[in-house]
Amino acid sequence: MRITPGGWLSYRRPVALVFSLGLVSVMLPACQLLGHERVLYERQGVQIGLQADPSISRASQPTVNTHPIDLTSQDIVSLLGTVRVSGWSGTVVGWFDAPHAIPLFDDTDLHRIAQPIAEAFKQAAPEQRVFFSIPNPRSAYGDTTAGALFIRGTYLHVIVTDHKAFARADTAGGDEKDIRDTKGMRLSLASSSRMTSITKGDEPAWAPFESVHLSMNRHEVLAQGSLHAGEGRAAATSPQAATPTQAAMAPTNKAVEPAQELRLQIRELTQSNQDLRDRLTEQSQQLQDLKEELARLRRDSEGTRAKKPTVRKPTTP
Repeated sequence: MRITPGGWLSYRRPVALVFSLGLVSVMLPACQLLGHERVLYERQGVQIGLQADPSISRASQPTVNTHPIDLTSQDIVSLLGTVRVSGWSGTVVGWFDAPHAIPLFDDTDLHRIAQPIAEAFKQAAPEQRVFFSIPNPRSAYGDTTAGALFIRGTYLHVIVTDHKAFARADTAGGDEKDIRDTKGMRLSLASSSRMTSITKGDEPAWAPFESVHLSMNRHEVLAQGSLHAGEGRAAATSPQAATPTQAAMAPTNKAVEPAQELRLQIRELTQSNQDLRDRLTEQSQQLQDLKEELARLRRDSEGTRAKKPTVRKPTTP
């Protein structure tokens, strides 16, 4: 079969059309995804905004978020202030020590983002969620506290994709952050808060790389916060009728209680220091064992190379 130059051009047109349509179909979802993210608050590197919630499109049954919703900044502080996060420190000591939970947001960051997040929830659509990003100016690797929030029914769902307190793995080449690197992070609630486990039917269909998440019953957490606040106010304002004996002993008790508290704090600090010394001693011994094992392997390797016979080429007469 012979194709003339004109016939070759007519053959190339359908191929180019099919290729162009395929390229557009690939780029269109990415453009739509970028268009679905909107920054509402940006100051000193902190960003709060809205983005499409991927768990809605992944759900097996039709579902939407309970947005927009009216929450106060104090509600946001009470809810997010109970969230704890743990992860690997990225140091050698972190290999031998269990990760400790710390607040997801420190007080400064929490009070900085509370009002913007509350405003974002008021503007969020049912298919959107609120995202946050707080940079760490002291990090050489661009670590940030980043994630997303959405409310569905009675549950507030918290997703964390990065945290500035935990250094990411050093790639030794300046490579971009791997989105699968979760730094061993886990989310939990403070010990003073009770959490009702979410049912399987209410569990969102999480996105593939959003494995660090937590679901809390917001009504229970807010009710517990109000209860604790009410108990504190009642204890501070409740009148107590002091008997003459109590009134006479009051100055002595006031002098004794601080001394007892100081002794208790000194005892706890001494015990903590002892535990820390024991832990460092144990880790030092483990590191010493590793050094000795490495030295032994190096000696064995050098001995093997020394014993290897040399092959001489036969000399020609």
